[in-house]
Amino acid sequence: MAKHVLVIFNPTAKSQVHPDEWIGKLVEELNKEDEYLVSFYPTTAETQPQHLVPLFAPPLDLAIAAGGDGTVRFALAALAKAEQSIPVAIFPLGTGNVLARNLGIVDVNLFADPLQKAYEYVKHGEPRRMDMGMLNGQYFAGMAGVGPLSDAFMTPPRNEKTKFKLWAYVKALLKSITKPPRIFKITTGGKTFKVEASGLFIGNVQDLGLGRDVDFDKLSDGYLDLHVVNPTNFKEYVGLGFRYAGGSKTEDNPEYIMQIKEALIELVPRQGVRSAFQKAAHKLHSMFSGEAPADDPSRSDQLPCMIDGEPAGHTPMRLTVLPQAVNVWVPSQKIETEPTDQSHLEVA
Repeated sequence: MAKHVLVIFNPTAKSQVHPDEWIGKLVEELNKEDEYLVSFYPTTAETQPQHLVPLFAPPLDLAIAAGGDGTVRFALAALAKAEQSIPVAIFPLGTGNVLARNLGIVDVNLFADPLQKAYEYVKHGEPRRMDMGMLNGQYFAGMAGVGPLSDAFMTPPRNEKTKFKLWAYVKALLKSITKPPRIFKITTGGKTFKVEASGLFIGNVQDLGLGRDVDFDKLSDGYLDLHVVNPTNFKEYVGLGFRYAGGSKTEDNPEYIMQIKEALIELVPRQGVRSAFQKAAHKLHSMFSGEAPADDPSRSDQLPCMIDGEPAGHTPMRLTVLPQAVNVWVPSQKIETEPTDQSHLEVA
C-alpha cells in the first residue's frame, strides 16, 4: 500500500533552490525504494497553522516542511495543534536552517550544501519526539529573541538573505554594536531579577547549529535555554562570533545561560549604558554613514520580539515549554554514517 506524504511549502518564498529543481526530484527519490502518494500544500500569506490541522490525520504517514525556518515552524505549529503523532520531516531550503542544523540534517559548517543529505534523510529518517516553545501564544521550535542583537535577525530583506545567505545578517549585526543594551526584568522559577543585555534569546535548539555536534537529547529535555548576551568590547564580540559561527566556547563568551520551563520577560523603560567600545562604534558609524543610528528615546515598555528571524509581537514575553509536543523526522544512523553527495543561570 502506498504511503501518504504531504509536502508543505511557500511557492512565493525566495528560497535557495527553485521549486522546479527540487519538487520533481523529491517525488522521484521517494519512489525509488517504496511507493508514495505525494500531495503538495502551497501556503499563502493568509494561511494559518490551524488551516493545516485537518490534514494531520490518517491516512497521512509523513509531512515534509520544505523551506526555511519559518515554514518549518508553521508546519510544526500545525502538528502541535493537531495533537497527532504523524512526523514532520524538514527539507531545508532556507537561509539559516537552524533546526535542520541542530538535528543534523544540514552539516554544521557554515558553507554546507543544505540538500547534500536531504533526499536520503527524507527516505530513511525515523520519528522522534521533540519539545516546542510558546511565546505569547505562538509556537516555536528554534529561537525567540528580543533586544538589539535580536533585531538584527529581522533586518535583512528577503532578497539579501536569498543572495548572501547567512552573510546577509553581518551588516545588521555590526550595526547592532552601536546600540545601547537594554534592561530586562525576568521572572522564572519563582524568582525575579534584572539584567542588562544587548540580546535575550530563548530556544529549544542549542544555538544556530554551527560548528557543534548534534545533541538530540537537548531538543526533548523539557526545558528551554535562556541566553543572556551582553558583549561590551571587541574581544567579547569576537568570542561571541566564534561561539555561534564555530560552536567554540572560550573565556570571552559574553553569555549567560539558564534552563527554564516558563518565564515572563519585561522591558524596564530605560536604556542601559553603552560601553566604551560601543560608543566608539557609534561614532564611527555616524562618521561614515552621515547619520547617527537612532536610539529609542521613549520610556515604552515594549520592544519588538523575534521568532526564527520573523517579527513576533512585542514585550512583555510570556514563554513556556511544551514537552515532547511534536514528532520530528530525524536522520537515522544510516544517514549519519553514509551521507550521499547530492551536488546541487550556567556559564556556556
